[in-house]
Amino acid sequence: MYADGHLTSFEDEQLQKLLAAMGFTDELDRQREFDAAVTRIRPNVQSIHKAKELALGLADEFTDRKQQKQVYAAVEQIMTADNNVSTWENTLLMELRMKFRL
Repeated sequence: MYADGHLTSFEDEQLQKLLAAMGFTDELDRQREFDAAVTRIRPNVQSIHKAKELALGLADEFTDRKQQKQVYAAVEQIMTADNNVSTWENTLLMELRMKFRL
């Protein structure tokens, strides 16, 4: 998602729901938070290795079992939304599953 610089309408809808659930109820606040996240993440998605390393590092922040399940479900839903799961996406999902012991 977004590694190609483009969000599908489904991906955008899912991100908007996630941001709203995080407390960003105002559209302007959600857009500001999204833009800030893209700015932080963009340098790391230029390389598959860097992106995977960052994703697995961020996964360490979720120590609560419920959070881990929610994060995994959200990542899986977004990665499978286009019905075209790449080998890299599948590998990342497998590594997240192992990290979270799901």
